[in-house]
Amino acid sequence: MTHWQEALEIWAPAWAAIRDLEDAASEQVLAWPVEGGAFSGAVLHLVTEDPVAAREFAAGLALAETGTAVLLSALTDDLDLVPKLPPDTNLAEVPLENYDAVEVALFDRPVAGGRVKVGDELAVLGGLHVDVPDPDMVVALEAVMIASLGEEAFTHGADRLFLVADAAQAARLAPLGWSQAAQILSFTRQ
Repeated sequence: MTHWQEALEIWAPAWAAIRDLEDAASEQVLAWPVEGGAFSGAVLHLVTEDPVAAREFAAGLALAETGTAVLLSALTDDLDLVPKLPPDTNLAEVPLENYDAVEVALFDRPVAGGRVKVGDELAVLGGLHVDVPDPDMVVALEAVMIASLGEEAFTHGADRLFLVADAAQAARLAPLGWSQAAQILSFTRQ
């Protein structure tokens, strides 16, 4: 069993928290392959290293695929946790009730943000978004947010980080020390 599977009961609720999911019962996050067939909730996320078989399984249940994401993993020791701010940017860190957030402003205009939820010896990063047209600035700002959020997680005892990203973001983050742990396939009942 891989680390993401062993820690599913910790990182899945943390992922829900950083997405501001108020009704955790509305979705179910399962490691594929699953045992048994009791599925509840309107949304099913299958976390898998075998997306073809997971899609076949979901099709057999008449589930409609609504999206895909990549589950990334990194050790805090393998990441650069010192934010290197581009010129004319400011970083704000905000502890909130369910998670901590960071925001980066360029000339006092918010251009990037992200969230982190720390659990037992791990943390989940998410909501990473950058709103600038320059691809080099996107990479730089993602690195700033990961450094800040990762440092927060490390300070609170997390040695492993998980991040749910789209395919393009996953490709950009690979050189920063992240590796693909699994794919997340999302489905709804028809």
